[in-house]
Amino acid sequence: MSAATGTDAIAAGYGDAKRRLHRRQGNVKDPARGQPMAIGDDIVPPGGWQHLAAPDGMPPGCPVQVLGMDGDVLYVIDALGQLASITDNALGQKKIQRLFLHRMPYLYWAFPRWGKPKGGGQANVDGFDTVAVADALYTAAGEKGMWNAGDRVRGLGGWTDRAGNFVYHAGEVLFINGRERATGDYDGQFYPRRPGKPEPWAREVTDDMLRNTGLLQALANFTFERKIDAIFILGWLCAAFLGAALPWRPMIFVVGDRGVGKSTLQALIKGVLGDALHATADTTPAGIYQRVGQDSLPVAVDELEAGANNDRVKGVVALARLAASGAVQFRGGSNHVGTSFTAKNCFFMSAINMPPVPSQDLSRMALIHLRPRPAGYSAKPVTVDADTVGRMVLRRLIDRWPAFEVTYQTYREALSRGGHDGRGQDTYGTLLACADLLLGDGLLEEMGMPTIDGGLDRWSQMLAPSSLPEHEDATDNWRRCLNHLLTARIDAWRGGVRHTVGQLLDDLGDGSNGAINLADANVLLAQVDLKVRDAQDVLPNQIGGKVLFIPNQGKMIAEVFKGEVWAGDGSTGSWPGALRQGLHTGVIFADKRFNRERINGIERRCTLVNLRELNFLMARERGDAEEA
Repeated sequence: MSAATGTDAIAAGYGDAKRRLHRRQGNVKDPARGQPMAIGDDIVPPGGWQHLAAPDGMPPGCPVQVLGMDGDVLYVIDALGQLASITDNALGQKKIQRLFLHRMPYLYWAFPRWGKPKGGGQANVDGFDTVAVADALYTAAGEKGMWNAGDRVRGLGGWTDRAGNFVYHAGEVLFINGRERATGDYDGQFYPRRPGKPEPWAREVTDDMLRNTGLLQALANFTFERKIDAIFILGWLCAAFLGAALPWRPMIFVVGDRGVGKSTLQALIKGVLGDALHATADTTPAGIYQRVGQDSLPVAVDELEAGANNDRVKGVVALARLAASGAVQFRGGSNHVGTSFTAKNCFFMSAINMPPVPSQDLSRMALIHLRPRPAGYSAKPVTVDADTVGRMVLRRLIDRWPAFEVTYQTYREALSRGGHDGRGQDTYGTLLACADLLLGDGLLEEMGMPTIDGGLDRWSQMLAPSSLPEHEDATDNWRRCLNHLLTARIDAWRGGVRHTVGQLLDDLGDGSNGAINLADANVLLAQVDLKVRDAQDVLPNQIGGKVLFIPNQGKMIAEVFKGEVWAGDGSTGSWPGALRQGLHTGVIFADKRFNRERINGIERRCTLVNLRELNFLMARERGDAEEA
C-alpha cells in the first residue's frame, strides 16, 4: 500500500527538493592556491586576514571552529561539521589535513607556507604552515575556555531546547519545531554533523495519509494477547523518534513461541524507523553503548533469550532501565581517563523465553505476548513503505509536540486513579500519550480506544495494575527479601523432613493450636539465626499473633542470603535495609525500644516481622487477585 499518492507525493517531493537545493546553495567556493579571497568589500591576499579575524582570533569564515579545551584535549568542529578531539601531541600535518578535508584551498589561503621565489619572481604558496595553524587553534581555545564533550554534545535523534521546543537531529541538519537549521552550536548545546537519517515528511500529514501508510493494517495482522498491545507498539514507535525529548523512555518486551511473529514485528519496527534504529540480534551492553554513543536513537534487540548464563542478557536489560530515566554512567578509559555515558534511548526487545527480570525493570516495560496463530490463519500481506512511513510519523509528532506535556499529564492522572504508582504512570502514560499524538481522537476512536475528549476512565480499567502480566512478579524489594528468608531450608530434620522457615512458622500457628510449640520451633529456627516470640510480649497493644526476629548482623543469617542481592560482606549485609523498606505496611518493625533479642546466646539488634499482619496482607492480595 502506498504511503502517499497523487498530489500528496508530488507536494512532499517538491518540499524535499527545495531542502536539498537550499543546502547546496550554502556551499562556499575557496580561492585557488596563492590567490586572494573576497571578504565583504576587501580583497584579502593569502595570510593577510588578521585585521578581519573573528573574536576568538581565527580567520574569517574558517571551516574549522574551536569549541574549547578539557584538560589536554582540544575540541573542534571539522570542515564537515563533525566533532573532533585533538591531544596536544597530535596536531601535525596529517591531523590538520583531516580537519580541513575538502577545504584545503582555504587552509593554503589562511595559513600559507611561502616557497622560494622562482626566477626572481614573487614567492609562491607551496603548502600550509602547521605551526601557524596550531598557534591559531590554541589561541582560540584559550579565548573560548573550558568545554566538555560529555556535557555539551548531543547526537542523532530527538531532544528539546531550554524553551521546550522539539529538536530533531537528522544528521546533516537539525529540525527545530520542524524548521530546518544547520548543525552546530544551538541553545548552549553542540549538535555535530553526522551521516544522514530519515527526515520529517515535507508537508503536513493528515489522518487519511496516515491510514494509507498501511501501518495500522500491518499491526492488525499480529495475534496480540490484548487489543491495547497495538496501541503500545504505536506509542513506542513514536517514543523512539522523540527519544531524549521525553521525560521517560519506556521499553517493550515481546514474548511468544517460535513462529508467532516476533521477528516479523521486529522487521515492521525496522521498516518504519529505517536507519534511525540500532537493530541487533546478538549484542552486549558494551556493544550497545559504544554503538549508540551520544545518540538518542532507539535500540531493538531480537532473540534476547533466557539461558544458563543470563549475565549478558541482564546487562542489556539493565542498560535499557538506565536509558529510561537517562541516568549517567561512568566508564574507565585509556590512560586512566574516565568517561561518562548517558543513555537516552527507547529499547524494544523480544524473546521466546523472557530472561529473569528484576521488579525494577518490569516496572519500566510493557510486556507484550504474541499468541500462536490459529490453524489455517492467513495474514493479509501489508507492505510498509520504509521511505515514507517513518518520515510521516515523525512529521506528525513534530507538528503535535506542543500538546505532549498536557496529554502526558492527563494520561498519568487517569492511570493514577486506576491504581498505578509513579513508575507505571511514567511507562504507560508515555506510551499512551505518544500514541495519542500520532493518532488523535479520530483514529483512536476508529481503533475502539478511549480518547481524552471522551474520558479516560476505561484506560484505568483496562490497565489496572492487577490485570497486567508486567506486574504479576513485580514484588516490592522488601517482600522479595522476606520471601527468600521464609523459603530458606532449616538444616535440621523434623518428622523425617527438612522444613523451610515459612513451613515451620505455619506449623507453629497463631495461637496454641499449632503443630509445634514455641520452644521447639525456636530450637529449629536457631539453626538459621532466627527467633519467634508472642507478639503481646514484644509489641505494645498486640493481642495474639507472633513476631519473628531477624538479626541485623550474624554469620548464620548471612549464609541465608549468600549469593543474593541482599547479601553482604561477612556477617553484615543489606537485608536489614531491604526489609525496613516495608516499615510503612505494619508488617515490619524496627523500633529500638523493643528490637533487641538474645539469639544463639548473643543479644543483637533485629528487624521484626509481625506474622499476623503478614498473613492479613497476603489475604488482601489474594482477594485483589480473585477480583481481577
